[in-house]
Amino acid sequence: MKVVRFREIDRSAWDGLALQSPQAWLTHRSSWIEIEQRFFVSTNLSFALEEGSQLVGIQPLFINEGAGMPLGERLLHSGIHRHTGLALAPDIDAGVARAARQAAMQEIFAIADLYDVDRIQLNCHNLAPAHRHPQREAVPFWVSEFGFQLGIAFGPSGMLPCPGSSTLNADQLVDLAPTVEELFAGLDNTCRTAVRKAQKSNLQFEISSDVSYLDTYMDIARASATRTGEVLPDIEYYRSIFRAFAAEGGARVALVRQDGNAIAGLILLTDKKAASFLAGVSLPDAMKLRPNNFLHWNAIRWAKQAGLEVYRFGPSFPEVPRDWPIAMVSHFKTIFGSRSVPVIQGSLFRRPELYTSNILAASNRLNEIASRPADARSAGQAGGAFIVHHLHTFGFRSASSMQAGEPVVLYRPSQADLATARDVLAGDGCVIAVLPSAQFAREFGVDTQARSIFSPSVLRAAFAGSKPWSRLRTLHSHMCFVADGDSTTIVENARLEPIWLHRKMGDRGSVIFIGTDLASDLMQYRQGDPAAASNRPTEPMWGIAGERPNYLFEGQLAGESLRERPADWWCEALADALVRLSGISRLPILPNGAVGAVVITGDDDQAALSCYAQQQEALGSLPVTYFLHPLTKHTQETLRQLKAGRKVELGIHPDALDRPDRYAELFSEQARWFERLTGARARSVRNHGFLNDGYWGHASVWNTCGIRGSSNLPGLDGSIINGSLLPARIVLDGKLTEHWSVLTAIGDGIVFINDWDDRQSADCVLGLADRIRQSGVPGVIVINLHPENIGKTRGMHQALIKLVEYGFIPWTMTECFDWFETGVHRSGPADTSGAKRPSVAEKVRSLLGIN
Repeated sequence: MKVVRFREIDRSAWDGLALQSPQAWLTHRSSWIEIEQRFFVSTNLSFALEEGSQLVGIQPLFINEGAGMPLGERLLHSGIHRHTGLALAPDIDAGVARAARQAAMQEIFAIADLYDVDRIQLNCHNLAPAHRHPQREAVPFWVSEFGFQLGIAFGPSGMLPCPGSSTLNADQLVDLAPTVEELFAGLDNTCRTAVRKAQKSNLQFEISSDVSYLDTYMDIARASATRTGEVLPDIEYYRSIFRAFAAEGGARVALVRQDGNAIAGLILLTDKKAASFLAGVSLPDAMKLRPNNFLHWNAIRWAKQAGLEVYRFGPSFPEVPRDWPIAMVSHFKTIFGSRSVPVIQGSLFRRPELYTSNILAASNRLNEIASRPADARSAGQAGGAFIVHHLHTFGFRSASSMQAGEPVVLYRPSQADLATARDVLAGDGCVIAVLPSAQFAREFGVDTQARSIFSPSVLRAAFAGSKPWSRLRTLHSHMCFVADGDSTTIVENARLEPIWLHRKMGDRGSVIFIGTDLASDLMQYRQGDPAAASNRPTEPMWGIAGERPNYLFEGQLAGESLRERPADWWCEALADALVRLSGISRLPILPNGAVGAVVITGDDDQAALSCYAQQQEALGSLPVTYFLHPLTKHTQETLRQLKAGRKVELGIHPDALDRPDRYAELFSEQARWFERLTGARARSVRNHGFLNDGYWGHASVWNTCGIRGSSNLPGLDGSIINGSLLPARIVLDGKLTEHWSVLTAIGDGIVFINDWDDRQSADCVLGLADRIRQSGVPGVIVINLHPENIGKTRGMHQALIKLVEYGFIPWTMTECFDWFETGVHRSGPADTSGAKRPSVAEKVRSLLGIN
């Protein structure tokens, strides 16, 4: 097999093979290769193959290097965008064809060595007859026999080749066999509408091989470039194409005119009964007439009438994000009823480190390709730590997501976690396996089955009896379990299938299999639905402008009672199972087993200092956390007087209602003001008006400024919008943060919204306290009483005094967070004998003299 250089071969012989070869198209022709050499490539290294005196193959081949190449690579290739590939004579036998392939690759490798290229890129042309055939060779020989990687990776604006990375690059081909009516029906709805609009605007279509039409085309192109900023090819490039191919009908310009004026145009190449769209332009001012849709639709009609079989738009990139430039530019190609045919192209990397090191270091966004981010409602990697955090709150201070702990929580355990689980069980410990892999569960004689849901599902805690936490509601799809041998159901569905399952392992060890996504349920209940942040409400809430966080919770709680505590119920169900079935001791949730705690807060809101004095008198010795507004009337001296002889904590009440877009700047300024006024940095926060920023958007600012906790979720009238009356740290960006959040369960705004008197407002406080007591699960009531409102809220103040006398622990905000973070002074079991004692409401009403 003899290699003949392009410059040495007779052009008519080369073109004769290109015309006959089923692997060749117009871009294989000698004139096209010379155009490539003149306008686009650094070096033309194309060659032909001869067997004896017969020409058996042609291989267009080029080198590109320097400016414009990804990573500055030196690339040996068979056409970028204008693909070619090895084309063989149609009348050679299989043995000669194999020999030609071997010889061609041997020559390509030799050239690669000689020119010391970084990468070799080969391809095939989708309009060549062999590649339009349904039985086309989808895996080219240079992949199956010579180790090339099929496919090329693309970044937002073009090729970003890298070993092991590939992005689907799919030609859009319109089959012209159907009738014109069928072709029109196959257009996308928006495309049909655009074509009809253009027709009503009396646009006219014309197509010609006359080279003079190029001048009109370029006039439109220059005007278009002022809008797009694109760099136009030299008109001589297009003239060269027309000189080479127009006479035989291989190149045409199509124009759209309105009232005789050309407003859009495209250039078509045709060969072997196939048309290919090379370039297109339109006047910016004419875009509203939809000339591009009209232009391509009429070009398709022309191609069909001319007896062509296929109309090629070029590639689209269905895997990449829609906002990438290559996706936005190519989307138009997909609306004309085309079918997607993968482009056959691929690479051999001679210096892979050039690509891997640069790709890893660059902001190339390749990780966005064919990616669907994990559900933002999922706790993700923070899942295990988040469950452990809640177990600490519910009295299991030794719980851990590591090997040493009681119990040990494994979130989505797989086979890799079996060793840890066995070590824990060997020490008679307890493993909590949340959403175990099928393989992990099977090692313990348990099979998993999927139960997918598309709306919340109600489950039942088997041992809860009539307690409120018997009703468990998951927001996510879940598993059920089938156990081989003895097991105990902890949570079941309506079909009595085990959703949580306990298995005893050995004498004292045990595994609790949890089939619900407990971490994600807890996170979504407590923090709201992140997807709701994309649809923020714009109407004022409670008569005050500004974005409130309530909308994050409304969707998932629709139709549910806002008096329930679904997040706390899940934790109590797990806590009960650990004590009942695994024998693990549990500390009380609150000090000395108290039934509840009260955190009284007061938003400053520029209240008169006399109102502070009246409120302090009304509250007696109860501790208060005051959130100071930047325009507070307090001074350093009045704050010293405020704190004299009583426990008063100061937090910050930042105000950005008028400029929420400047929240970070304003908060930083106001935090510095707070420190100057009080002599200490703020540790707790509640935004003025409960202002919100999407999904916990203010948390990063709080963390930067050292804010430890917030009470920025408003229940207002005792509504438990976050499903919990206990504080917890929040999960953001897949990590368990150090920032604590607790619900403000009641606000004195209800007095004004509902026009309540002292009895009605006191009942709101008492009712919530009673619900806590009756549930058997302690809770913290954060109640916000503005000093300015003391004249209308004395009933609420008096109710709080009696609640504390009755056993609710009075805390400041920081004391609340301190307890749950450190568990200091935990002691004694919780008192569950309250059935013989009067209800909190009864007791307080009696003390208040309310009948």
